Amino acid sequence: MCEKEIVLKHFNGISTTYDENNKKVYWKLADDLLWEIIKEYIPKERQITLLELGAGTGEWAYKLLKEFDNISCVLVDFSNNMLNQAKEKLKEFKNRVKIINSDINGLKLTEQFDIVLNIYVLPFFKNTNKLIEIVSSHLKSGGISISVGENFYNGLALNILKGNINDVKNVIEKNVGSLSQYVPKLNFNKMNELVEIHRKYDIIPIFKCGYPVVSLIGVEEALTSDKNTIIKILTDDYDYIFNIEMQYIRDESLYNRGKYICIVGEKLWKK
Repeated sequence: MCEKEIVLKHFNGISTTYDENNKKVYWKLADDLLWEIIKEYIPKERQITLLELGAGTGEWAYKLLKEFDNISCVLVDFSNNMLNQAKEKLKEFKNRVKIINSDINGLKLTEQFDIVLNIYVLPFFKNTNKLIEIVSSHLKSGGISISVGENFYNGLALNILKGNINDVKNVIEKNVGSLSQYVPKLNFNKMNELVEIHRKYDIIPIFKCGYPVVSLIGVEEALTSDKNTIIKILTDDYDYIFNIEMQYIRDESLYNRGKYICIVGEKLWKK
């Protein structure tokens, strides 16, 4: 089975439990932090077209459509099972949503968009250059892209803590490794390399961060099989920890501490 088939099988298999799993408090924290970033870059004074690559069950589209009545969305994903969940979730928005079952590779829509999202797509997309090229080709001049990937240094640290020496070598040599037995091999990215790739395709980074940076998701899992500690801490003091994260997420010197890395970019204006 090739890598694409492995990833497709994975997402088809978890489609009915994906949203519920994301409600776990340590994943909720990560998504809540990212949501605060995304909202900052949504223009409110005009109609906005948005393309989401790897849209999955439509959880981000749902948040956007619910909060902003000036947005219409096109969702693309290669997992029909995930998109079936999205269709059900987004049916209230009717003609503000278009759903396309397609592999992102080779995607050539006739329309260009004000905003292009690829959230957690990079870890499952082997060719980072190709993904950002596709993002750029579907982005209007002056449009905004938001890209989120797995942090190389976090992937390296967790595999060292787990004693997965073969994966440590793979992360170093190939930017590929494991974080969990339940998830396919992931591709890890370094911020400086992502910045250069975005620039190569005329997307200029205007904000970059890592998150979470002080309550790292995954470290506890690497050190102990008992996850109750981190769950209790986040549950008992969620708002306080969230506010700490929001304070430090804006310190770009800390982005290599994050589990995830995020780049917000603006497409160069064409003369």
